[in-house]
Amino acid sequence: MTTRQQVALLRVLAFYLTALVLLLVAGSALQYTLGLAGVVVSQLLIFVALPLVFTLAVEKRPVRPFLRLRMLSLRGVGRAVVLGLIGWLAAQLMGAVLVLLVQQMGGQMVQTYQILLDAGSTLALLVGALVPAFCEELSFRGYVLGALRPLGPGAAVVLTGLLFGALHLSLVRLIPLTLLGMLWALAVQRSGSILPGMIMHLINNGTALLLTFFVQDRATPAELQGLEMLPDTAVWGSMMMLTLAAAGLSALAYSLAAGFSPRHLARPVEAEVEWDWQAEGRTEPVPAPEALAAADGDVEMQRLAAELAVLRRRRRRMLSAASLLTGGLTLSIYLWAVLQELATVFG
Repeated sequence: MTTRQQVALLRVLAFYLTALVLLLVAGSALQYTLGLAGVVVSQLLIFVALPLVFTLAVEKRPVRPFLRLRMLSLRGVGRAVVLGLIGWLAAQLMGAVLVLLVQQMGGQMVQTYQILLDAGSTLALLVGALVPAFCEELSFRGYVLGALRPLGPGAAVVLTGLLFGALHLSLVRLIPLTLLGMLWALAVQRSGSILPGMIMHLINNGTALLLTFFVQDRATPAELQGLEMLPDTAVWGSMMMLTLAAAGLSALAYSLAAGFSPRHLARPVEAEVEWDWQAEGRTEPVPAPEALAAADGDVEMQRLAAELAVLRRRRRRMLSAASLLTGGLTLSIYLWAVLQELATVFG
């Protein structure tokens, strides 16, 4: 890993740890005191203000191109809507497999967004679907995906998805959320616009909330209990079929996401200002120690080359240590949350 890649990774980990701590401390306090209004305030504070600060103060980049704030054409919007529905269905099938698996292991899933369900459908859609679709996408498919450009397009997509999935502090939901995060990141990266991620995020959350309200209003407790009393052979067979269906839909979704391109932008000429992840951040070339040392008979140049090599090694070690510390703190918080979840599910 190059020094520039280490710097990019450290910046993203610092951003992620800051957002995670704010979410657990300030977000929980605001939600407790203000209810749904606190959820909105915390989303704006953490997932809008924070990426803007990091983009301007840390990355020192203009906001619009760095966060890919570009409009889509109607064809691009339609593709995002179709992809959002396919991605949502695939995630729901994976989620159903995980719920059945937890039940087979003696656990019981709990409702995660009860505060939204108690608020009514209209307000829940606003707070649980529209607000996260804008705010969280600005952070993850905006800042995180942009800041990880030096690592390469593939690594940026995978890490963005993994960090997004882990932010929800759930082991049970980690796989579907990570795959969704990677799908949205791929569409954003290929199109050059953050809007596909926002549209798909809105469809995913909105559809899930609408169906949850529908099931609550139409299904009786006896019917729901009957679904949980299937024979073991039927449960394992259902899990296998659901897994195959989810895998097929996921492959289709990733194929459609990879089909995005700057042609789906409302103004394709804007693709010309898209940051080149290989060239971005280059400054004036610094002479390599080997080049300095090649100066025949120049003792002073050889001494400078040795000193420069030592300084570079120290910097890389410091960056590695800082990344390990930041990543370790983040992982500790995640594992603590996972233990709390497992105690609730299997308690």
